[in-house]
Amino acid sequence: MKDTFKNTRETILPAILNSYSIIFFLNNRFMAIAVMLATFLNFYAGLSGLIAVLIAVLLANSLGFDKGQLRNGVLSFNALITGIGLGTFFDPGIVFFTLLALSSVLTLILSVALGGWLFKYGLPYLSIPFILAFWFVVLPSSLYENLGLTQRNIFWINEMYSVGGNSLLSIYRYIESWELNRLLEIYLRSLSSIFFQNNLITGIVIAIALLISSRIFFSLSVIGFISAYIFAQFSGSEAASITYYNIGANFMMVAIAIGGFFVIPSKSSYFWTILLVPLTSIVLVFFTKLFSLIQLPVFSLPYSIITILFVHFLQQRNNQKKLILTPIQHYSPETNLYAYLNNKERLNRFLYHPVQLPFWGEWTVTQGHDGAFTHKDEWGKAFDFMILDEEGKSYKSAGLTCEDYYCFGKPVTAPADGFIVDIVDHIEDNAVGEVNTTNNWGNSLVIQHITGLYSQLSHLKKGSVKVKKGDFVKCGDAVAQCGNSGRSPYPHLHFQLQHYPVIGSKTVDYPISYFINLQHKRLEQFSRPEEKTLVANLRQHPFLYNAFNILPDTCLKIYSRDEKGNEITEHWDAYTDAFNYKYLHSRETDAVAYYTCDNMMFYFTAFYGNRKSLLYYFFLSAYKILLSDSNIPINDNIPIHLLEKKKLISSLNDFTAPFFNFLKADYCEKVEKIDHLLDTSEIEIRTEITISTFGRKSIRAKSKIKINQQGLDSFEYISGKKVIQAKRLI
Repeated sequence: MKDTFKNTRETILPAILNSYSIIFFLNNRFMAIAVMLATFLNFYAGLSGLIAVLIAVLLANSLGFDKGQLRNGVLSFNALITGIGLGTFFDPGIVFFTLLALSSVLTLILSVALGGWLFKYGLPYLSIPFILAFWFVVLPSSLYENLGLTQRNIFWINEMYSVGGNSLLSIYRYIESWELNRLLEIYLRSLSSIFFQNNLITGIVIAIALLISSRIFFSLSVIGFISAYIFAQFSGSEAASITYYNIGANFMMVAIAIGGFFVIPSKSSYFWTILLVPLTSIVLVFFTKLFSLIQLPVFSLPYSIITILFVHFLQQRNNQKKLILTPIQHYSPETNLYAYLNNKERLNRFLYHPVQLPFWGEWTVTQGHDGAFTHKDEWGKAFDFMILDEEGKSYKSAGLTCEDYYCFGKPVTAPADGFIVDIVDHIEDNAVGEVNTTNNWGNSLVIQHITGLYSQLSHLKKGSVKVKKGDFVKCGDAVAQCGNSGRSPYPHLHFQLQHYPVIGSKTVDYPISYFINLQHKRLEQFSRPEEKTLVANLRQHPFLYNAFNILPDTCLKIYSRDEKGNEITEHWDAYTDAFNYKYLHSRETDAVAYYTCDNMMFYFTAFYGNRKSLLYYFFLSAYKILLSDSNIPINDNIPIHLLEKKKLISSLNDFTAPFFNFLKADYCEKVEKIDHLLDTSEIEIRTEITISTFGRKSIRAKSKIKINQQGLDSFEYISGKKVIQAKRLI
């Protein structure tokens, strides 16, 4: 009984609601309720839709189909449209409800079957299952003796009265009497026609719900409508096949699908939205003429065909510079956009294997990528390093011998974990000013880090290599010494990354994960040090690493009190999902926070669920933590949709976000206090979130995190009058 109730609450009810909102590509409860209420303005159509959804959801659940797709409404929304359509055009009766049930099952089968085929190619099936199922019923409908076409749509006033009595009828007559701008009236009636209606009330309800649920989708619906109207004026309404239904179910839906759902909203997606409307019209006119021969309605087939073809068209590109296909679907164009913009910059570490600088201490880049001397053409993406003194000299005394150079004989370290695959260690070091062009690279090491990624360290000191082929080395291990062998007139270290294990292979443009730019006193992340820059590696602080390297199958028990003094306890369990991504799950609130931790940085990557959870406030407090004792502040950006914010300002930003963001959230973290560098027992970290509106900055929240020898000790989050103080219970 308990499991049945849980399944109903967590799967069945969300599936039913999302079947309504997913028609507009949203998982939004407000949108779902608004659409559901709008469908019941035609009572039997609304009832038929609800029955169809219930049948599809319960059947899919009992047969064990994917819970995620079921909850999102993906498997059942076509049954909803089929039910609404049948309820609109046919009179209720035993035969009707029998056909309704069978059509619901058929639509589910078509949805699963088409999904299994198209999903292999990353393509949607959209409303094709509804169209096929409806055709299967409509074409032979005259053969069913006890199934009659309804007359209710002719007597719309009577239908309205049967739903809501005099009150609803008065509202309907009042709204229908409005002298609206002709374009506005067509827009609203077109929205209502998506659900086989033709009235302003439904159009107003859907328009308001769309505006509240997604400003981007609302703007795209308007753009799709205006594009269709302009094209109709240009080509003629009949040629463009302009009807309320075609505007709503084809032109506006194409605009929403391409402009903001399957593609990340942008200037390019909005432009293509305008272009795809006349293309949809061409397809619509063709199918209208073709299917008129067998008296079948086209419905939303053109929208489905154009959208599927265009998504597949975009998939064939070698690179995505414009019209970015949505990588992770959040069923909200705003969330898709903000998450993409943030992750594009922030999560590029997942594109690269972490690589650090191959030395200890402070060195200067004397030749960078595409340098003026030897870093040319296929070997241009390399670095040369030397040690310089305060006067900018690389040597002491007269600099006539290799030993005079500060870098000569200094340790060279492995830039990442890996296996030694090639060694040259017998070449003599040159006298200063001389070069060995016979053995251009001099003494060298090649290390394989992962498949297809190798590092080469060259011009090493003769006899200094401390490893042999096949040895495994850890990041930071000393493997050789800096020398002056090969084509090297003075001691320096040459460092490059490449795709092949051969000394002298072509270089590859690859970033250094983390390093300190000492001239500007800032941390550089996944970037390339520029020429003449003084750089150094970060030092990992084991105390911080042990605290934030949260291993799967561990649990953090967090205690706090709410504003009324009531005790709050949450258990955060650490798991790894099917894609090997780590996340924390709060048992009590069901909130989830994804995180990653490498040798130098811990940061959260995503949050889902209850924003009253203690996990949410920890997510904001520890959004990004440098695992080093460096007091250099770390800056980052937080997607604006993850913050509690003013509705009006954020809504206005949603309208402009595909073009520019005037609302931004910045995060800053810094180690404030370490009680003892060598024998640390407590570290205090301070973080701050700043909101920028048209460049004007204001502090939104401040946090304090305390770490002790057992890991996380406590954290405090302060935002306005909200104060969260939480402590870990051991």
